[in-house]
Amino acid sequence: MDYLIHEEVQNYIRSLLPEKDKIFHEMEEEAKEKIVPIVEPEMGQLLYWLAFTKKSKRVLEVGTAIGYSTLWLAKAVLPLGGKITTMEINGPRAESANKYFKKAGVEGQIKLVFGDAREMLFTLKGPYDFIFLDAAKGKYIEFLDKCIELLEPGGLLVAEDIFMRGMVISGEIDKRRNKTAVSRLRTFLELVSGHQQLETIILPVGDGVAISTKK
Repeated sequence: MDYLIHEEVQNYIRSLLPEKDKIFHEMEEEAKEKIVPIVEPEMGQLLYWLAFTKKSKRVLEVGTAIGYSTLWLAKAVLPLGGKITTMEINGPRAESANKYFKKAGVEGQIKLVFGDAREMLFTLKGPYDFIFLDAAKGKYIEFLDKCIELLEPGGLLVAEDIFMRGMVISGEIDKRRNKTAVSRLRTFLELVSGHQQLETIILPVGDGVAISTKK
């Protein structure tokens, strides 16, 4: 029942999108067809609202996929003259993202870095006022210190999929290979919740999101 209600909420959110945002529908269909993980529509709107409210202009996204979350952020950031740097390791997904950036007419304001975030992230200088972390869940701990370093005081760090389909909360792990990722996500949540440089709130939006502000 809860799943059906969740689907109804997502469909209702989609129905409210203005005509100029119909590109999101197209991206959702491609993600479904090619089994590409993207954020839920409600998570996309939350990203937009956070970036809009923060008036973010220097955004870093770790994990582009086909650019769905990137374009939600772009709605808030680019009208202010801001820039987005986004990183993706998967070639076909990066190509799809570039296709959608061009279709939306924003390719000149989004820098897509093709490569492994485990290497590329540590070459960046910053500062950024908004970082969206949506990479391999088992790597969130590895990326945390660098993200905090790159983030300016008052900036936002948003980490997505922190419940990992509920497994982080329930402890019921569907596959043995997910055991390590679940354990690392729990550690990540403990770290951001108790970190001296961060103020963090955890929300049950999408598959769970941790929103941290750098003090």
